[in-house]
Amino acid sequence: MSSGKSRRAVQAAETQQLILNAALKLFISKGYGVTSIADIASDAGVAVPTVYTSVGPKPVLLRRLLDWVDEQADIPALATEIMASRDPSQVLGLQVTIARQLSERCGDILAALASAAQVDEDLARIYAEGQSRHIEGSRKTAKHLRELKGLRDDVTPERAAALIGTLTLPVVWATLTRDYGWTFGDAEAWMFATLREQLLAE
Repeated sequence: MSSGKSRRAVQAAETQQLILNAALKLFISKGYGVTSIADIASDAGVAVPTVYTSVGPKPVLLRRLLDWVDEQADIPALATEIMASRDPSQVLGLQVTIARQLSERCGDILAALASAAQVDEDLARIYAEGQSRHIEGSRKTAKHLRELKGLRDDVTPERAAALIGTLTLPVVWATLTRDYGWTFGDAEAWMFATLREQLLAE
């Protein structure tokens, strides 16, 4: 019985993935407003009712895409590790790892969303929410570092959040890896070393 349930769960997850992939592609290429559930179902190779039962209507699909990007980057698990850690250096390293995985695994998606957000109000709102999550994550990490007494005396949590949030933006990763040919490992090591020097107490 458990094996059957497991297979069904895997199939359900695969179906959701097909639908989300199709929705993202169509939202970006055609625009959110003109893309119908029927369009998404056709592109995903499923029936229209399957879209509703597997994921939901378009507004839910849009928000689910943000959650999916977070899941692809393993952000929920890493965020939990950050808050559980008592080592400021590890906390900062995990925050940089989150940013790396987001850009390395979903950089193309984020770039496409950023471009489409300029001409589609609905995608602009969801992109703005993604940016808000990035800022909020930086603030939580900075606050945690302060609680651990890991920040330098001359660095406020607000300044720490600004430095973390700015240096780890997807555009910075894209510039270093795409334009200058750095590896993601090189970029991660440099970001961590720079932030550690700027933020952490001796």
